[in-house]
Amino acid sequence: MKMKTYRIVFCAALLLPLLASSTLAQQTPEPEKGPVVKVQVVLSRYEQQPTGERKTSSLPFTMLATSNGDKVSVRTGTQVPIPTTQGGNFQYIDVGSNIDCTVKTAANGRFNVILMVQDRSALDKPATVGSGAGVVSTPILRNFTYTNSILLKDGESKQFVSASDKGAGDIVKVDVTINVEK
Repeated sequence: MKMKTYRIVFCAALLLPLLASSTLAQQTPEPEKGPVVKVQVVLSRYEQQPTGERKTSSLPFTMLATSNGDKVSVRTGTQVPIPTTQGGNFQYIDVGSNIDCTVKTAANGRFNVILMVQDRSALDKPATVGSGAGVVSTPILRNFTYTNSILLKDGESKQFVSASDKGAGDIVKVDVTINVEK
């Protein structure tokens, strides 16, 4: 009989901290949802030239996010066929842009914009693989991923990142603008 009593006391001793922490977690208030913010992300590519940079592409993405609310996501793209080593078969690879955005209110009327930007694209110049009759033209894929946060106020724009793409020889820039929806 004593062994059963010890087991019950021991189990209760293990469970009480868990029950107490879950009760505290339930009592912690979530931050109040703030205003809706329009976030514009522009992903641009520049070609390095002797006279400076020349813009080769510009992809704008606009999304609405509730500050202190849930993450918003944009997924765009297509699939590119890549020939496999087994004659005539293809593997399809996703190319396109993925953006995840969370907005949190910060001090002095600013907003903490947390972004994850991922871009995968195919170069215009495909590579040739193989020899003789087995030569196949296949796209060269490039990848860009960046995650960070930035403090912005209503109507403000900033360059989020500027990075060199070693494989393509170009520069990737991401600009962010926010506007509070009235």
